[in-house]
Amino acid sequence: MKQRYWVGGSALALALMLGTGTAQAAGPFALGVKAGTTGLGVEGTLGMTDRVNLRATVTGFDYSTDLEEDDIEYDGTLKLRSAGLLADWYPFGGRFRLSAGGFYNGNEFSGSARGELDVGDNTYDDARLDAEVDWRSFAPYLGIGWGNAVAGGRLTLTSDIGVLFTGSPSVSVDGTTGDANVDDQFRDDLREEERSLEDDLDSVKYYPVISISLNYRF
Repeated sequence: MKQRYWVGGSALALALMLGTGTAQAAGPFALGVKAGTTGLGVEGTLGMTDRVNLRATVTGFDYSTDLEEDDIEYDGTLKLRSAGLLADWYPFGGRFRLSAGGFYNGNEFSGSARGELDVGDNTYDDARLDAEVDWRSFAPYLGIGWGNAVAGGRLTLTSDIGVLFTGSPSVSVDGTTGDANVDDQFRDDLREEERSLEDDLDSVKYYPVISISLNYRF
């Protein structure tokens, strides 16, 4: 389901980029490539006034990582997916900016653990656990930055430092064990492991955003 929203959010952000790029009467336009903690992607910037720009951005990246909880290590992949719309305000008319907006947030982790595992209050010799962690789909954003893609020369470097307010993640844990005689107990222990992992991740409500962009002004 989140993959469908990611495609829709990306399409909307790209449409905003391309649409504003043809609306020259609305103001100067710049297109850029960016890299940072939200992944790799593109963004478009439209100048609205001398001190206000509108930005649309799409980023994504996958990388292998692990998640450990109560001595259970889940080896998996963190998928970064985001598409956002931001307003940039230059309060002093220079390069420093304040930014606010909203993002489609498709970040999620999926991983598995295998072998002798302590699940709940019991130990299972031949078990497999599959965990999925994801956050709410909409995340407000606040941040600061430096640079103005639609002012100055044709090529500009811009940067952002901010935070996505993602809320506490939801966790799902499923699994199997080689001992069919403990199925009922194993299911109870799975739910306990799920609750424990969700409690451990409850404080992960914010995602740091640090990025740099290379932009070309049309």
